[in-house]
Amino acid sequence: MLPDTPDVEAVLFGENGIAAGLAPGKLVVDMSSIAPLPTKTFAARINALGCDYLDAPVSGGEVCARAASLTIMAGGPLHAFERARGLFELMGKNITLVGGNGDGQTTKVANQIIGARALGVSLPNTAACQELFNAAQAAGGGGWDHSGVVRVLEKLANHEIGPAA
Repeated sequence: MLPDTPDVEAVLFGENGIAAGLAPGKLVVDMSSIAPLPTKTFAARINALGCDYLDAPVSGGEVCARAASLTIMAGGPLHAFERARGLFELMGKNITLVGGNGDGQTTKVANQIIGARALGVSLPNTAACQELFNAAQAAGGGGWDHSGVVRVLEKLANHEIGPAA
């Protein structure tokens, strides 16, 4: 459980990092709450070494950690999740495989947004992002993908982003 994406990358792939000492068949479990897209890249790099990767951020804070009742939202292959289940059960009570690599992180982000909205906390960046997705859908941007958001931003800026002519 590390504080941010660059920290995870350094521990995994920096000089004398975890990846340097991995042998095929090992399992890497990252329980940090970090960005989903780099998590997918980290998983692919670990998978290329013949190892499995789970992203498994937690919710519940220090109180639940002390009581071994954390909520664990895991992303990765089922066989890796089953392999780590015993470890997760020592730390948490609500343990769920939510999808593939990166999906644990995405679920954690959604969990935070749902919790902050329930508290009536202002989330201006989340609101702005939601508006971009709404505009992308209205403009026929293909639904909830990033390419639609980029097209909307291009229109707003009157500047097309793309390969040089």
